[in-house]
Amino acid sequence: MCRLSACLFLISILLSPSPIQADVYVYDAVAVQGEEVRLKAETRGTLFIKGGELVEFFVDDVSLGKNLSGGDGEAYKYYVASRAGLKTIRAVSREMTGTGFLLVLKPGAGVLAVDVEGALLLEGFMSPGRPDSRKVLESIAKRFPLIYLQSGETNLKAVRYWVQKNEYADAPLLPWDGGAVFDALAKKGLKIRAVIGGPAVIESSLKHKPQAFSFTPVKGAVRLKNWKELEEKLK
Repeated sequence: MCRLSACLFLISILLSPSPIQADVYVYDAVAVQGEEVRLKAETRGTLFIKGGELVEFFVDDVSLGKNLSGGDGEAYKYYVASRAGLKTIRAVSREMTGTGFLLVLKPGAGVLAVDVEGALLLEGFMSPGRPDSRKVLESIAKRFPLIYLQSGETNLKAVRYWVQKNEYADAPLLPWDGGAVFDALAKKGLKIRAVIGGPAVIESSLKHKPQAFSFTPVKGAVRLKNWKELEEKLK
């Protein structure tokens, strides 16, 4: 069962016009330049997933072609990026459109991972994030490739909505999945440069030897008093 603040947040977005109600949801992704990545979209009816829908994929407004979504509502398209950078994925089914982010990195590049629930939230999803977090992340994102992590009970779509609503820097949002996200990035040959998050997220990352930062005491991590400190300490 979700906590009260998360439940109230989910109810509020279901009752208001928002990106989470789009009939097409595009999952964010991270890829290495020159290597193939699988892009994923999900087609949904008013309340439930809806399969058998024709979905056209675009990356930075260039069409990759169309595929049918399966019985689970999921449609896929493969893509090879020739240039590094943050790209917009768009999926169109009938007259509905969903968007997401694809971060393409050079081989061996390092990423900065931010745990949304463990580092940005202060008083739950009904409130803005920690003071100065948005401003500091905007600055950091200009220097380091950035990804967000969903680590709590609130679903991926709702977490993305909160990040966008509060105008944080554009970046992919990936499920933490008990630390599997770090292993997947390392398997691509990418480095976990730094992690900012809660205890479980930090502990799952330590085998990859990142700089680690937290707002609570965590062994192996630098404890932060505020977000401005991070900008000073991040190497």
